[in-house]
Amino acid sequence: MPPPVRQPNGFVLPLALTGSALLLLSSLSLQTLAFHGRQRSSQALATAKTRDADQSVLMAFQQHAQGAAACLLALPSSAWPALEQCPAADPSPLQAGRIGDRHWQLLAWQPTAAAGGTLQLSWSDGQQSRIDVELQP
Repeated sequence: MPPPVRQPNGFVLPLALTGSALLLLSSLSLQTLAFHGRQRSSQALATAKTRDADQSVLMAFQQHAQGAAACLLALPSSAWPALEQCPAADPSPLQAGRIGDRHWQLLAWQPTAAAGGTLQLSWSDGQQSRIDVELQP
């Protein structure tokens, strides 16, 4: 009886498994990169929206702080209820408002020695902002 002929081991199955594993890893890597890119893009958009809302409040604040209300800007907001120095001024437009679908409320206005001050705001979504204001003469 002739000796048994030894068959060569198969190489297609290990090659297919290795190729599949490489494709799986590369697709997961691409998916992770896309996910991180989307996260960065979402965060950049949220930051831009916040900055835009702050600038909108700043412009509205400056617009309402003209005329009789201009004298309020020389006082901190804690002194506004007395209104002894500015009897004709109505501080309510400077204390709250709405930008888009978000409401804001003034937490504090603190004038600085230069022509300006600092606004501290509370938003309806719970965020707070601090905006440095430079007043136009």
